[in-house]
Amino acid sequence: MALGIAGGAVLAARIVSLDKSVRVLPVGITMGIVVMGMIFVTGLPMALVMMVAVGAMAGFFVVPMNALLQHRGHILMGAGHSIAVQNFNENTSILVMLGLYALLVYLDVSIYVVIVLFGIFVSLTMLLVGVWHRRNMREHGEELQQLLAAAKNVNAHH
Repeated sequence: MALGIAGGAVLAARIVSLDKSVRVLPVGITMGIVVMGMIFVTGLPMALVMMVAVGAMAGFFVVPMNALLQHRGHILMGAGHSIAVQNFNENTSILVMLGLYALLVYLDVSIYVVIVLFGIFVSLTMLLVGVWHRRNMREHGEELQQLLAAAKNVNAHH
């Protein structure tokens, strides 16, 4: 998985510009679907391929999203505050997901059900973020275009 994350992160850094970062949302949706495919894996070689694939999608997805969050956070509240808020939210989310997983294990829910629920959660969350972004583009298009233009200028200077 770590190899996939590293590869996906490097690829994203090379080909996804900051102003185009929301275009990776379909990768997040696909990642949730691929995770659900893990329930059909019966052997180690296929498990390794699937884990590298999920890792690659995660790395490819997370790098542009983090860059966008940090850029917008820098504009809205300053870099240090933005990163602190992002880290707090990420760690809180990890704890919540770990707690939900522990609860499902405690309730003796099948690992196959847990995997499918996680995949559905990831796919639906990414789908909702995409819907939310499109709605924001309709309702606040001018302001968002200014933010994206600022992001494009950041790319031009690097």
